[in-house]
Amino acid sequence: MQIYTLDIRFSFGELGINYKKGNMNIKGDITGGFDLKKSQPELQLNIEYPKLEKIDFKAPFSEIGLADMPTLSRQWFYGAQDLTWQAVEKIVREGDELGAIEKGISISNLAEESAFPEKDYNVDLIPKSPPEIFFSEGRVDTNLKEGYVKVDVAPFPVDVSYEYGEVKPFLEKPPYIKITPVKVGQYIDIRR
Repeated sequence: MQIYTLDIRFSFGELGINYKKGNMNIKGDITGGFDLKKSQPELQLNIEYPKLEKIDFKAPFSEIGLADMPTLSRQWFYGAQDLTWQAVEKIVREGDELGAIEKGISISNLAEESAFPEKDYNVDLIPKSPPEIFFSEGRVDTNLKEGYVKVDVAPFPVDVSYEYGEVKPFLEKPPYIKITPVKVGQYIDIRR
């Protein structure tokens, strides 16, 4: 019977890798990326000041005796009417006093009272009523125009360009295995 041994020769394979780095480039145009528009607010005022229409001095002038003729004539009429009634009242009183003889009042007593009447003094300030002042009211009309800030942004203010990296493996040296049957004694490997 023939005896065989196996002669095994092998080598590992070697991998090679080709690669290319990825690249990313970012361009940002911040100043050109948006448009800014603004408008200042405006306030307009239309002012109408109060106006003096008229000052009526009739009441104070009337109280100090400087009224117009129709008013003065009325005042004099009512004053004369009042004085007349006072005089009538005085005459009636004096007649009643003379008629009452038992009281002992004589004509000389009445004459003396008329000659030296009692004065009633009163201190007063005139005019008592202030003048009437007529005026038209003022007003302020405002008109406000609102301001605004408007920002328009470009759709792509930042430009990003990107290249993918590549990794390519390849077989630089293929692996191998070689198995050879050898009869025993056919090959001798002598090593010293």
